[in-house]
Amino acid sequence: MTANTIPAAAADKIGDRFVQAGLLTPAQVERVVERQLADGIRFGEAAVRLGLLGDADVQSVLAQQFRYAAGPVAGAGLDRSLAIALEPFGPEAEAVRRIRAELSIRLADLPKLAVAVVSPSEGEGKSDLAASLAIAYAQLGRRTLLINANLRASGQIDLFGLGVRGDGLSSQLAGRAAPQPGVPVPGFPLLRVLGPGPQPPNPLEILLEPALERLMAAFAEEVDVFIVDTPAASASSDAQVIARQVGQCVLVGRQHHTLLQDLERTQAQMATAGVQTVGIVYNTFDADARRGAGAAAGRLRRLWPWPRSR
Repeated sequence: MTANTIPAAAADKIGDRFVQAGLLTPAQVERVVERQLADGIRFGEAAVRLGLLGDADVQSVLAQQFRYAAGPVAGAGLDRSLAIALEPFGPEAEAVRRIRAELSIRLADLPKLAVAVVSPSEGEGKSDLAASLAIAYAQLGRRTLLINANLRASGQIDLFGLGVRGDGLSSQLAGRAAPQPGVPVPGFPLLRVLGPGPQPPNPLEILLEPALERLMAAFAEEVDVFIVDTPAASASSDAQVIARQVGQCVLVGRQHHTLLQDLERTQAQMATAGVQTVGIVYNTFDADARRGAGAAAGRLRRLWPWPRSR
């Protein structure tokens, strides 16, 4: 038996999980075990080689085996760009976990971890990173609230497939609804999402201090980690106002898309508002391409210190 081979008894137990999930029949499990023993490979690899399972099926069941929150195997409403949920053991997911670890270290002195995710313009992967970080912290066992504070954009992509549920951020900030920390995300018991709500005619006035800060304080007993998505910093002052109330931010840029001077300008805007820039994620992630192709179009890079040393 090679080092990679799983004993038949253990393989049967793994196979039971796929049977319980409705992905394999007992007869198919036997075929997989035979192929596994013949090739000296893992059960999941054998099932994929036989064409009985896809990589996403294997990763999801493995996540359940290790009690690691991941998207449902089938019929998930999650956007395909959220690799941390749909491909939790892949390279993109590992990159998100690395960013999570670095953020946690740099913000370890905070009584409550809160960070705004900011980018100069649209299309730089800001919302995808915010959602991915929220999932990553929930997977770590932290009660996490993702707040979509972009009150200006209409037709935003619903990354979690939640639709319009509950009272959104704009309604709560305007006092038209009682504070409520979003809605739960199926498959992620520690993750909640507070959507933007109805698009107001005066988003900046609604967001002005200390409205968002007070709302977050109201959720403090129920939430361990706040991740706040923001509008593009170049489009309005909203990102400054939001990040100031959160206290710190991560800048997001994209290769061949974001200009260095735009990042520097955005960081200067954050500094003027008294916001600590924890670092920058400069990535090659093309979420739109991934949604179309269903495959990784790039890789998130690490969290770099910012401003740069001269």
